[in-house]
Amino acid sequence: MKMTTISDIYAAINPMPAMLSAKGKVMPDVTFMIHANARITIHMNWKKPFAPHDWETDCECFSGDTFEESLERAITFINELPSAEQAKLHHFMGKLGNLIDAGKDAGIAVDYLNPLLDTMKRLSANVITHRPA
Repeated sequence: MKMTTISDIYAAINPMPAMLSAKGKVMPDVTFMIHANARITIHMNWKKPFAPHDWETDCECFSGDTFEESLERAITFINELPSAEQAKLHHFMGKLGNLIDAGKDAGIAVDYLNPLLDTMKRLSANVITHRPA
């Protein structure tokens, strides 16, 4: 059985904040945790997009019976994240969708909502057809 050293762990997790930053995550932090009577965990957190306060964060945890198992899950998660550009577009679309819903709920005239709905349709079509190089 191969013993994973603390140097191995640092070498594996130290690049992860930069990998998350490349995917558009702001102020990412990666922690390796071993708790008694629990699985081995890699914990990642980052500031929520466009949040006004640093304490407003999102996080993901990846646990396994071995460090390598936790690492594989964490790396797979990072690799499957959308690009930074796609993440910004999805965030904007979510905000626009919320604005449209708020307008409908408030009884805002259709004349004001239709341009927003048209924009949302165009953005949705771009997301579906956009293929990064």
